[in-house]
This record gives sequence, C-alpha cells and structure tokens, in this order.
Amino acid sequence: MRISVIGGTGDLGSALAARLAGVGHEVWIGSRDPAKAEAFVKTVEHGGSGQLFGAGLADAAAKGEVCFVTVPFAAHAGTLEQIRAAVQGKIVVDATVPLRPPKVGTVQLPPGGSVVVEAQAMLGPEVRVVSALQNIGAEKLGSDAAPDADVLVAGDDAAAVEVVRGLLSELQLKSWHVGPLPNSAAAEALTSILIQLNRRYKLVQAGIRITGGRKEPAPALSVFAVRGLPLFAAGDDLAGALCEALETSGPKLMDGDVVVVAQKAVSKTEGRIARLADVAPSADARAAAEKSGKPAALAELIMSEASAVMRVADNLIIVRHHDGQVLANAGIDASNVGAPDPQDEKVLLWPKDPSASARALRERLQAHFGVRLAVVVSDSLGRAWRMGTTGSAIGVAGMKPLRDRRGERDLFGRELQATVIGVADEIAAAASLVLGEAAEGVPAAVVRGAVYDADESADLTELIRPIEQDLFQ
Repeated sequence: MRISVIGGTGDLGSALAARLAGVGHEVWIGSRDPAKAEAFVKTVEHGGSGQLFGAGLADAAAKGEVCFVTVPFAAHAGTLEQIRAAVQGKIVVDATVPLRPPKVGTVQLPPGGSVVVEAQAMLGPEVRVVSALQNIGAEKLGSDAAPDADVLVAGDDAAAVEVVRGLLSELQLKSWHVGPLPNSAAAEALTSILIQLNRRYKLVQAGIRITGGRKEPAPALSVFAVRGLPLFAAGDDLAGALCEALETSGPKLMDGDVVVVAQKAVSKTEGRIARLADVAPSADARAAAEKSGKPAALAELIMSEASAVMRVADNLIIVRHHDGQVLANAGIDASNVGAPDPQDEKVLLWPKDPSASARALRERLQAHFGVRLAVVVSDSLGRAWRMGTTGSAIGVAGMKPLRDRRGERDLFGRELQATVIGVADEIAAAASLVLGEAAEGVPAAVVRGAVYDADESADLTELIRPIEQDLFQ
C-alpha cells in the first residue's frame, strides 16, 4: 500500500513512517519544505522491504491511498487546507492532539469538541476521517518491539476504521474501535492525562491498556456420558432407549445440546450386521484379500461399500465410501458386535445414510424433551500422517458441520481469511473421550456448550472435501 505521513519529519511521524516501511509499505513523508522531506528520508532506517520518499504536503498526500496526519495542533488547520484537494475520496487518519503549550498537561479541547470532528468539517464529506494514535508516544512507536500500549480508534465509516485497524495490526499494535468521531475527544484529552502521569511518576511515555474479559465469554464445554443403555440389537428402539436413559440418569437436555451417538449403536438397531459366511467374494476381492491379508469375504464387503478403492496394504484397505468419506475398511468393524465365533463371524457396516439416522433421532429427542438439539453420529477414524484414531462425525442433523469464521477479526483486528472449523468433528472427538472403544458400554454422550451454527437441513456433505480438491489422489 502507498501511505502518506503528513508531518513525517516530526518525532511521531518519522517513527510511524519507519514502522510502516519496515512492514513493506511505500511511504511518502510530507513536509512544508519538500527539500527537507527528501533529505530527511535518507536518514530514516527501517530495515524492511518498504520504501521511503519525501515530498511537499500536497504532493505526498496525493501519493498515498491512506494519509496519516501527525502535525502539531498549531499547524493542523493550515496543513489540512493544503492537502484537502489531494485527499478527496481517501482515508485520512488524524493523530493530532489539541496541546497548547505551555499547558500541555491540561485538557484543552477545541471549540468543535475534538480535533478530528473539526478535521472532518474542514476536509468535507468525501474524506473518510479516522482518529487514532493520540496516545502512543514516538519512542514506543520507534522501538523494534511491539508497543506496550493499545490504540483507540474512532470513526463514522466502519470500513475505513477496519482498514486502519488492519494497518495498526501490521505494526504490532492492538486497537479498539471506540465508536464515532466525536468519541475521539476522550483519546485527545487522555494525552494530557498521560503527560501528567509521566511528569508526576517519572514514567517514560505512559500508555493505556484495555482490560477485562469478553461480555459474553465462550461457554465452558461439558461432556456427559449417557448411562444405562442396553446392548442393542436389530430392530431395537434406539431413540426410545435414549429418551428413557436421559430421563432416568440424565443429563436433562437443554437447548443447544448436541447428542452424540456411536455408529455401532445406530448400525446395530438398523440391522447393518453381515455374516461373512453369507458373502461370495469376487475376483477383485480375492486379489485385495491376498494383498491385505484380510478374509476374502470381508474384502468383498469393504469393496461393496466403496465407490473407489484408494490403497491396499498389509491388514488395510483404504476406500472412498459411497457417501464420499475416505477411510480404512469402509468403516466395517468386528469389535463389540457380539461374542467371537470363528465358525460364524459377523461384522458391522455403517448405516446406509448416517445423516438420515441422525435426523430421525433428533426428531424423536426434540419431540420428547421439547428442546432444540443437534445430533451427531460418530465413529473413530484414523487420520493420514497421524497415529491413533479420533472421534469423527459421519452423520449430522440440526447443525452445520462446518463453522465458517472467514471475515471475522482476530484479537489485533486482522481479518480471518481461511478459518473454517470442522466443528462436527470437534464435537465428535470430545464425545469420544467418554464413549470409549473397548468395554465401556457407553454408546451415547451429550456435549454442552459447543458453539455451532444451527441448521435444519444440513447434512455431512459440506464437511467432505470434493474429489477435485484431493491433492493426494
């Protein structure tokens, strides 16, 4: 970005210009004396990839997309008059403070109420005036370290304010939008207070910090095991059993809760059990079995549940499931299916449509308890390049499986560009800590306090990366 610093030969302006150039911007220092500005830029060290140039006030202002004004109050009106034509349609960041020597330690606001309110009136409505940097000393700004003070930013144009806050974030400055331009009066008056503190307590450029927690802090996350559920079999009423267990042993469901149900419980009640003795393996299945060491009948079941076989290795067949998820063995599992019987081995397949299963459970639970819920059907899946399995969502109802936070701001005002959270997987992983994988006998859990976007029609589709974006095919 090309940025003008009007009054850039002063202490604050030169520190600001050096810091902006240090993070890669093209900076034009403006001075009433162009020759002085041109000579001055040669003395400024910034150690970054940006460039510094010197020019007269109007010429420098014309160069910048954003224009910072850092002149003494006595020169403020005259400076704005000189740059007014050059800054039409642009953002002007005014850091001027109404200090009137020798009483700089006494608050003396101008007749218009604040410097920036008067600046807006002088420059006209086409100029997007923003107030900032009145309480940051030149010594702090000129340091290589992050300044240990916050910046109050006022402005009537919200988009302009966010542009300025983004620049301040680049300079390692934490900023706060404090409202419309008239609120700049507080920041302007505060400078005199800080001067008094410096004098009385021998401080070096006192600053301010905004403290306090968020008004609505993120809720605490709780995970409750649902106790008292039976060993399910085909045809059992899973929703009814959940209602009874929750009524008997809790927890009492609340709006926003997420009920997480293990895939095995869903698959069993839906009759998704297969006997290997009943399966006739194909030639492809026999070839996969020979390479993987798995029974040919199991290989046939895995391949029948897949839209594509991705990789075959020792004791492992990686497939793309019919619903698009890539996983080992199509999710088919023999654990907790029943007592081992080598003569009659059984395995459990995924539900035919896990999100449809989740919707049916949600409908029953909401009708019974009179609350708004989300439901996740989960399974423990392995992950590429990671050892161990984690709970993952394979079906959802009542919630978007992704939480898109792009466009939000971080602590320093920087806009999030790529933050999309797999919140359904995070909830499933939290629940898996109490569901267990062995003899725990807990096939359901309630997750309370998770932040997600409610949605009546969402399923797991948006969580699955499209094939055309698969970088590892």
